[in-house]
Amino acid sequence: MLKKHKQFASTDVPVGAVADNTVDPDAISPETGKPFSKLTVFRFLAAFVIYAVLNNAAFTINGSNLLPQHLKDVGMANPTAAFGIITSLTSLVSLFAGYIWGTMSDRTRSRFGKRTPWIFWGSIVAGIGLYLLGSFQTTLNLTLAYCFNTLGQNAIQTPMYAFLADRVPKNVRGTLSAGLGATSIGLPIGQFISSYFLGRPYQNIGFIVGGVLIALSGLLALAIIPRERSSKAAEIRQDKTIKDVLVTLLPPKMAGAHDFYKSCAGRFLIMTSYIMVMQYLLYILENYIGQSTIDAAKSMNRLSMFTLVVSLVGLVISGPMSDYIKRRKVPVVTGGILMIVGTLIPLFVKSTNGVIAYAIFAGLGYGVYLAVDGALNMDVIPEQAKIDKNTGKYIGFSNLTNTLGLTAAPMATSMIVTATGSYVLAFVGSIAATIIGIFFILTIKHVK
Repeated sequence: MLKKHKQFASTDVPVGAVADNTVDPDAISPETGKPFSKLTVFRFLAAFVIYAVLNNAAFTINGSNLLPQHLKDVGMANPTAAFGIITSLTSLVSLFAGYIWGTMSDRTRSRFGKRTPWIFWGSIVAGIGLYLLGSFQTTLNLTLAYCFNTLGQNAIQTPMYAFLADRVPKNVRGTLSAGLGATSIGLPIGQFISSYFLGRPYQNIGFIVGGVLIALSGLLALAIIPRERSSKAAEIRQDKTIKDVLVTLLPPKMAGAHDFYKSCAGRFLIMTSYIMVMQYLLYILENYIGQSTIDAAKSMNRLSMFTLVVSLVGLVISGPMSDYIKRRKVPVVTGGILMIVGTLIPLFVKSTNGVIAYAIFAGLGYGVYLAVDGALNMDVIPEQAKIDKNTGKYIGFSNLTNTLGLTAAPMATSMIVTATGSYVLAFVGSIAATIIGIFFILTIKHVK
């Protein structure tokens, strides 16, 4: 079956080649001017999946599980407040780091290409930063260590996504975007690994494991992906004054980039809507449904497994399907509708089963959306930006809006629940954000 589809040609036949020896323009790699073979598609997909899984597993081990326990172990008076300070300041650094690194990588000249050096050194820096979280005992030092990790992490992430725009043909971009969306697999893997270290005498070894995993996430990906072409001979404008540098770091111009900004707005709103509820599931089970702490913990285990399975289903189906039908907006809107349906259920079914139904529908919708999100954001980058070879700047800005959603969502839910004493308006707000996000995506003109 797969061999009959042009997207999965044999390893000897370029992806996109057809019987009359013509080539679909969407099958041409922007880097080489040639179609991808099946082997090349597989190498990129494997590398993206490995990066996404190991990267998120590392953050789950060190940042989400071991760090909160470490704060208690070192005797901090208020570990919850300390954790909030550390993560908030780190998020602030992350907000701009990806955008700056993306812009700078556009202007990098090296025999290894313009993205590869950033991923390589970012992997080393990120690994050291995560490891240091288990070595320090003050809020200041831990914050600096986490920020150091974030600088490295963004140096991996933005150039890795830039490969989609710089090197990947449009006709397999959805499939490979789904590989980058495999972060959902890393969460349960990270939780499983951290359970062997949490609260044990050798807990600090877990920080070493997390540091090694995040370093490997970038290094293994580089080892698997075909080598990037040299950028030493590339025509890159050199900034001569401080003003030139500052102008370079300004956000992309609105002229000619209306679709790009609509996509960013949709991305921000859909991410916000999902995190507004998903990040508060434990509290929803306890305070909205009325479960005890023990029962809520048991329900969370079930929910995480349901979410993992349905997200994987969404990823596996949505990415390749998007390439097959040559549509990006259809799966994104479908995913959004599933998220809306899921969020409506606990509004009317105030029970554990209602929350489980939310996790299934919203998790599936998020998987469907996430598989195509990266491809959509590559497709809306203006052609002039691709000609000027500064796609990294656009990808960094797009990731900035994603980070804004991750930051704004918990703040929004917290304020709503504090003001009303209920999660009802948080559900309503999540639904409204999804609807508006879908509207922005539908108004994109030059991508189907």
